[in-house]
Amino acid sequence: MRYRNLFGLLALAALAILTVVSQADALTGLKTYKEVVISIQVTPSPAPVGWLAPKKQTLPDPFVGNVQIASSGSAWDVAPGAPVMIAQSSAQPTPVPVQFVAKPDPNAAFLRVIPHPPGAGYFSAPYGTTVFPCAFEIFTYYTNSYKLQDWGWNTTKTGGGNSGTFPIENYPTISDLSWAVPDFSPTVTPYWNQGPGGETTWVGAVKQAQQHCINLTLVVPNSQPAGSFTATIQYNLYVTLP
Repeated sequence: MRYRNLFGLLALAALAILTVVSQADALTGLKTYKEVVISIQVTPSPAPVGWLAPKKQTLPDPFVGNVQIASSGSAWDVAPGAPVMIAQSSAQPTPVPVQFVAKPDPNAAFLRVIPHPPGAGYFSAPYGTTVFPCAFEIFTYYTNSYKLQDWGWNTTKTGGGNSGTFPIENYPTISDLSWAVPDFSPTVTPYWNQGPGGETTWVGAVKQAQQHCINLTLVVPNSQPAGSFTATIQYNLYVTLP
């Protein structure tokens, strides 16, 4: 009888622990999210320099002998004639004014992305591994404790016209695009490509404001054709509800 009571108490204790954990998970909710679109231009590695044998000169040298290129006298190699039109201006349509209405982001105080766009407007990478230091920054803040998670789009679990393609790829294939937060660790982590859920980028305490650089590492396999590609990363801010 004593053993039965002991087993009963252990079972109740285990149930109580599971209930507390379940309640703690239920108190965490998604406050807001932001999407970061990375434009990538894959360029082949430089081709080796080649040399061409000189060809036999078949045209007269304009600076040797009596060959005349231009003259103010009566003799011309190209006889003057009707005027030659080099360029012609044409009437341009009247530009149509475009108005943009910028709406304030009510969640910018909690999560925002600070882009660092490259000069060309895209990240250029040859074959192999390329690191882009501080490709962008992320700011987080909340009045309660929180965590930031990330995951990549365009997988078979998230849909899209380029599902499972470079650079996010598709699980179980490892993503060719990875991230690191150098303020915390030099560890490079491939972007999560298993659908929503993701992995924790960092955590924050109550009323802790943080802003950190995100380093990107891109691996371009030799089998990848050259061209333009995009990667969409979603950052979710989960907060502990009161």
